[in-house]
Amino acid sequence: MSGNPFDSTEEEPSASSDEILEGFLCPICRADLKSIDFLTEHFARQHAEEQDALKSVFKDIFTKAKQKILNNFDDERIRVPSAASPAASASNAASSNGASAKPSSGRAQLNLYQNMSKQTAGAERSYFDYFQTVRNPRLERYASETNKLIIRLHRLLKDLPTDAVQRKQHEQQTVPWLDGSSVKLCPSCAKSFHIARRQHHCRLCGGIMCNDCSRFLQLENALHLASLSSTRGEPLQQLQHPDYRAIRLCQHCLWLLDTRQDMHESRTCRPLLAQVYEEIRQLQKQVTPDLEMYLKIVNSLHEGESIFTLADAGALRGKIGQVAEKIDLRSKRILTIHSEPGSREEALKKAIRLSCVQAIKERMLSLPPLPDEGYIRQIQERKRIETEQRILTEQRMAMEAHERKGLTIQAGVTPESRSFAQGSDLQSLNNWSAPQASTTVTMVDDPLIEQINIIKGYIKQAREDLNFDVVETLELNLRELQREVYERQRQSSNSARTAQSDS
Repeated sequence: MSGNPFDSTEEEPSASSDEILEGFLCPICRADLKSIDFLTEHFARQHAEEQDALKSVFKDIFTKAKQKILNNFDDERIRVPSAASPAASASNAASSNGASAKPSSGRAQLNLYQNMSKQTAGAERSYFDYFQTVRNPRLERYASETNKLIIRLHRLLKDLPTDAVQRKQHEQQTVPWLDGSSVKLCPSCAKSFHIARRQHHCRLCGGIMCNDCSRFLQLENALHLASLSSTRGEPLQQLQHPDYRAIRLCQHCLWLLDTRQDMHESRTCRPLLAQVYEEIRQLQKQVTPDLEMYLKIVNSLHEGESIFTLADAGALRGKIGQVAEKIDLRSKRILTIHSEPGSREEALKKAIRLSCVQAIKERMLSLPPLPDEGYIRQIQERKRIETEQRILTEQRMAMEAHERKGLTIQAGVTPESRSFAQGSDLQSLNNWSAPQASTTVTMVDDPLIEQINIIKGYIKQAREDLNFDVVETLELNLRELQREVYERQRQSSNSARTAQSDS
């Protein structure tokens, strides 16, 4: 085997060169110099005049190495698809038999990707149980530590003296302080204590720290955390020195208390953005029935019905306009809430404002206009005439039916006295004005008349409250009562006429 690993593989290996040379070899004489220093010295002495030969040797070595690497790489890319498909193995066999052309690298890579089998899904495992086993003990430890701090804070502030000396004694009696004689460095910053850097103690855990690593909790916040009333904290207002208006704590204790406070606020307090948005949602929910009722009133007026009036529609439209103004003001207020530029909160505010503007424009400002009063009267008059014509037609058909059957009309009974309402009778149904019946019972003593007056009072109150659902129901009930009174009066009139004809 040749001593140069980059020699051509086509040359016949000699019997005397079966050994592979390794080490710091001279590129010209191939002598092993054992170290880089000896190789440098040997080359400077023995081959100083052979620089051109050296360059050519290095050039040949790198050229052969490059060719060998590229050939091995192409052979490897061709070998994989040939083993995967029979067609590829046949093409490789043909090329090995004498064909000098080799497939391009792009085609070989394509064949490799086509013959690769899809990767199957591996094993899956849920780490949620493991996460809970790690998280729950930590939460329990934090919760127990925080509860201890709250209890100590309550005991510390319950009878806290105003005098500085008495206060220090009270703090040491409530929470034992660690002995600082054996503590030479601050546990937080690892700086040594000396006359300029004194030791300080945490009032809740008794730990030692320097002044730079100390944190302070204001007495107002401490009283709130300890759930003490303001009456118990009134003597503490006499403390004037700023150092006495706060409690010295370590970083860990203050972090636990701040976390408890943040959790409490997140459960009890909501952001201003959420509060204003909830008000907008309530207004939109309240105005939805009013929008449907307004459309119903307008359609009723166009159909000539008299259940609702033009004043009802105008009052309801004014109420809808007021709600739209409130929604617009609250959506503008949302834009004034401070947020970081480019944040998700800023995008959320713009989206809320855009949705409010779109809802006002599409639902509240696009309501159909109110019809004119003259137009409404024309429709009602036309409907009244159509009703009278329909009633007359029904009467004529009834009379023709009686004549065909050979029946005669009873004496004193005219078509106008039958159970068909006409003309002024229809108007009396809308606004009751029927004449008093010739009976012994007066209108005041009639329970139906009393019930009609009560319903009219309810209708007036419902119109003032803009509760038009109740107005519609009461109007229908009022018409039923008026129709019943009219029928009773008609029957009484017919009985009186019959009695006069008989006499």
